[in-house]
Amino acid sequence: MFRRKDVRAYTVTLTILSDLLAMYVAFLLAWGMRFKSGIIAFKDTPFIHNYLAMVTLWALVLVAVFHLLGLYNIRTPLPFMTEAARVTQGMFISLAVLFALSFFLRTQFQFSRLTVSLMALLALGCLLILRNGLRRAWGKFLRKNNLLQRVLLIGWGRRSAELVRHVQADINSGREIIGVLSDEQPRHLPRNIRWLGRTAELQQALDHHELDEVILGTLQVPHTQISDWILVCEQQLVQFRLVPDLFEILASRVQLDFISGVPLLGLGEFPLDRPFNRVLKRILDVVGSIAGLILSAPLIAIGAVLIRLESHGPVIYVQERCGRDGRPFPMYKLRTMKVDAENETGPVWTKENDPRRTRIGIMLRTFNIDETPQFWNVLRGEMSLVGPRPERPVFVEQFKEEIRHYMPRHSVKPGITGWAQVNGLRGNTPLEERVRYDLFYFENWSLWFDLRIIIATVLSFKNAY
Repeated sequence: MFRRKDVRAYTVTLTILSDLLAMYVAFLLAWGMRFKSGIIAFKDTPFIHNYLAMVTLWALVLVAVFHLLGLYNIRTPLPFMTEAARVTQGMFISLAVLFALSFFLRTQFQFSRLTVSLMALLALGCLLILRNGLRRAWGKFLRKNNLLQRVLLIGWGRRSAELVRHVQADINSGREIIGVLSDEQPRHLPRNIRWLGRTAELQQALDHHELDEVILGTLQVPHTQISDWILVCEQQLVQFRLVPDLFEILASRVQLDFISGVPLLGLGEFPLDRPFNRVLKRILDVVGSIAGLILSAPLIAIGAVLIRLESHGPVIYVQERCGRDGRPFPMYKLRTMKVDAENETGPVWTKENDPRRTRIGIMLRTFNIDETPQFWNVLRGEMSLVGPRPERPVFVEQFKEEIRHYMPRHSVKPGITGWAQVNGLRGNTPLEERVRYDLFYFENWSLWFDLRIIIATVLSFKNAY
């Protein structure tokens, strides 16, 4: 089921699939023109599997080159001529890489340079046609299914009006501006734009309108007020940005973006804010969760038998936790505590030497075996292999008011393990310290970092109680 928050990741995934499809369509056209049409003379028709292997390698190289050239960065859509120039540049770079690889893999890849050159010319046209067609069809799909990013403007003036005009004129902006907060009711608002109240009513607007982004259209407000608005948006996992007076970068974490040609300043994105990186992380999650379920199946079976031998009750313990964007989901664990352990205490954290644990539960927690059913949560897309540990909704409501910058940890999927956990921050440990480690993880994410954490988790038993 599509969600507005996931649109960017789906857009990048569809664009990558569109590029791969373009390469195979170009190959079939080139193959037919070269070997089936009779236009170009040849002696013997070569084996097609050599060419299929070549096209697959070429397509993967092309996707990597396009990523480096920013052709999957949908935060700043490119004008058609700029995109065409970069696609052409990427095609020639990938073609050069393919010819270089074929020199070293001569026995595996034998193909006609004429056919490949013909395919490159055809692929350029296919790439641009499919990309343009996908962009238009996807934009219409998002509008039809109410999946456009919902934007609220604070303040009304020349810059706000310009932003609204550009967004409404651009079918590919991926956004809809639903209203304006202004201390004075604007007289001439564009169509479909409503005045939603005064700027002091931002919290109420966030509570009632399912917003994805808040944009400040005027700088004629105190800095302390802007800071308060940023904190309110942060607690609701809503992005806050502003329309600048000048095109300048004010600090290293400030990033310049565009919406339909209008410049916006906002905090620089984390690596996992980039849809391409989320796609890579999801691939690792799917592969890792399948392998994890297969490898842990005997441990889960043995653990289940031991749990039932020691006490009656369910083997699998299901508990509601907060996932990405604060959405609740059922998290699965092997039961390590007595049945109805919280009847007397209510929701509390596990502590060292917790009397509620069973004897088998102590062993399962020590070796992290109790967490293995969460591979199923990862496969379902509710969790990731690595990320901040999910908390229960009752604790999230408490901590988001008490601890600054607590809610941004919910902008990504929670993990079975995380950077904080492999450094011993588990159980009843200072939450502020965990948040600091989670933020470090967001800022420095890479696939290699995830693999390091996974390996460390297997070898780490710190605070595993």
